[in-house]
Amino acid sequence: MHGVGCVGLVLMLALLGGLAGAAPLPNAVTGAGKLLIDANSSGREVLRNIPVEAAMERFVLKDASGRQVAYVGLTEGEVGGVVFIDGHMAGTLTRKQAEAFYSCRGFATSNRNYWGKDAVQWADSLVQQMNPGSTVELVFSGKSTMQSIKSIVDNPVLGQIKSLLDIGTNPLNVVKTLNRTREDFKDRQREDALIAALGAVEPGDDESKLAGILQPQDINFIGDDLVMAYPKYSVDFLVQQGRVSLLQQPSFLQLARGQAALFYRPRVQWTRCTPEAWFSSMR
Repeated sequence: MHGVGCVGLVLMLALLGGLAGAAPLPNAVTGAGKLLIDANSSGREVLRNIPVEAAMERFVLKDASGRQVAYVGLTEGEVGGVVFIDGHMAGTLTRKQAEAFYSCRGFATSNRNYWGKDAVQWADSLVQQMNPGSTVELVFSGKSTMQSIKSIVDNPVLGQIKSLLDIGTNPLNVVKTLNRTREDFKDRQREDALIAALGAVEPGDDESKLAGILQPQDINFIGDDLVMAYPKYSVDFLVQQGRVSLLQQPSFLQLARGQAALFYRPRVQWTRCTPEAWFSSMR
């Protein structure tokens, strides 16, 4: 199941099969519809099927115990975000919680304290603060907001970005925009192959695997760690001790440099924007 537009966004769903217990999937073109997540749902497929019009951010990492924690923040609805642990839904955030989680990590990153450096602590507090549950129905209007992944990747301020999410084993999916000047067919084929290869990288993979696919377009050194950044795709890979530990899209480092206003919320106590207190930062 996939939808292709002449220009703009193309969703590479590449579904492995329908979601068990799921309602009809959101429309692949408009992004409108409902998505029911239950205990039998595959986290990877759920993340694929959340429209980019409704997705504010997505990341995946491994926590201190080795579990894979994936999160998607949403731009609309009462449910602000959904947390997955080892491929299965573990809980949700309220709208207020999700906005605080987003803004506080953006605030930290904008103040040269890249949140990914403490990603395990942020993820631990995320799991502690989530509302545990294995079933939720998400409703999507199909409308995009300034903070949606779709709006960010289409923003000319950031250039012609092809945003990368998952394909294959990575619990995120591939989303890309067509070059508005219409790339040559063979160039597009090479680009698709590159996106597929990058999308196969996941937490725990060796740094050399990522570098072998594509040399980073930007590097941020953070102590002994580094962020291999690909602004063209609006994706960051945090590398610690020679291995990928975090994938995030859109790139908070990129937004902090050019669109930090996206992290703003009124009535936020910014001094509380830490892994230990972010959830109490919004009055």
